[in-house]
Amino acid sequence: MKQILQNYKTGKLKLLDVPHPICQSNGVLVQTERSIISVGTERASIDLAKKSYIGKAKERPDLAKQVITKARNEGLLNTYKNVISKLDQLTPLGYSASGIVISVGDKVTEYSTGDRVAIAGAGYANHAEINFVPKNLIVKSQIL
Repeated sequence: MKQILQNYKTGKLKLLDVPHPICQSNGVLVQTERSIISVGTERASIDLAKKSYIGKAKERPDLAKQVITKARNEGLLNTYKNVISKLDQLTPLGYSASGIVISVGDKVTEYSTGDRVAIAGAGYANHAEINFVPKNLIVKSQIL
């Protein structure tokens, strides 16, 4: 399946073929029909990724504080390696989409295969052909 991913170290976006998610017991798999790209939120994410390490720290002081605490507890070199590794990972973009339920988890009774749904949640409603979404981040669509 195709999915849009971003490298937070460089800011570059990639459209890649990745394995589709597995349906877990507490949610559903949704075949995406529409995925909303927010000019504000996602542009901010892209702009942040393109900044230098100092620029990233200034933009996200909450994360910078976590890095400082980690450096105090685990050492500077170990922290540096962890931060670089984290920034160099590909991260999915997206947080809002709609589509059709194609698989339902064992603990889900509110939805059925074929239901049209809207989905939300960063890390769940990604810009991807198929998304796994927990049942608390789904609503049935009123549009036929």
